[in-house]
Amino acid sequence: ATPFAMLARTLLRRVARRTAEAATVCRTYASVHETRAAVARLAVRETVAGHNATRVPTAFGFAAATLVTFAPSAASCAPGAVGDAPSSPVASPAGGGVSAAATHPTVVFVLGGPGAGKGTQCANIVRDFGFTHLSAGDLLRAHMKSGSADGNMVAEMIKQGQIVPSVVTVNLLLDAMRASGKNTFLIDGFPRNKENRDAWETTAGYDCDFVLFFDAPQDVMLQRLLGRDQGRSDDNETTIKLRFKTFEESSMPVVRYYEQKGKVNSVVATASPEAVYTATKGFFEKYK
Repeated sequence: ATPFAMLARTLLRRVARRTAEAATVCRTYASVHETRAAVARLAVRETVAGHNATRVPTAFGFAAATLVTFAPSAASCAPGAVGDAPSSPVASPAGGGVSAAATHPTVVFVLGGPGAGKGTQCANIVRDFGFTHLSAGDLLRAHMKSGSADGNMVAEMIKQGQIVPSVVTVNLLLDAMRASGKNTFLIDGFPRNKENRDAWETTAGYDCDFVLFFDAPQDVMLQRLLGRDQGRSDDNETTIKLRFKTFEESSMPVVRYYEQKGKVNSVVATASPEAVYTATKGFFEKYK
């Protein structure tokens, strides 16, 4: 058997053990959040141990996702509820274990190519509608600089050219949502790809309310990025075009997926920031 197949079997055995020992898990961890964090740490440690995430087969991804899904819900860990292992474990979503069937936070995924103006428009929405703006990339970078054991592991993975499991990014977002004390969120630049999207649905236990998509042609975005006084260190024409290519190949399939579900609110983002915001804010009037 290959090392990857052995890893997948090991994780699947852990899934079964978690299911059978749900009551023990409830007593061991103080909250559903700690259970999710422990699962994320497990995924990171397995990858750092030498299993490059770019080569791990589908079985590993399924097993890691299932570990998160089989974390006990807040209801199953409530006082008096600990007993036999639950027959159908439920994924524990953000907000302290609110079930997917119950009310969940309002989540808007904000997508658009590099230079489409996502940050500018998110700031306007925060100002006028009280949403909390979260950037998956910013959270991951802050996590790596935190000096924590998990943050150091993530930094080491990136240093070695490995892909950080999406469940790690999702848990950083869920932690930030919970810590904010708010209930309406703009998640900027996420999900970047299908793996991100799948990890969100599995880990959070619910989908976004809608996707806000800022649509601009590449020539417009290129001129904006090259004209920034303080842009990214890699804002030159060659690297910007590579970023465009990545967005088209990885993120646009996510946009199309949500279009098929009728959940995309698209804004043509070629006009002035003020005009773009005029076209954007109507999607948020119901949240006032």
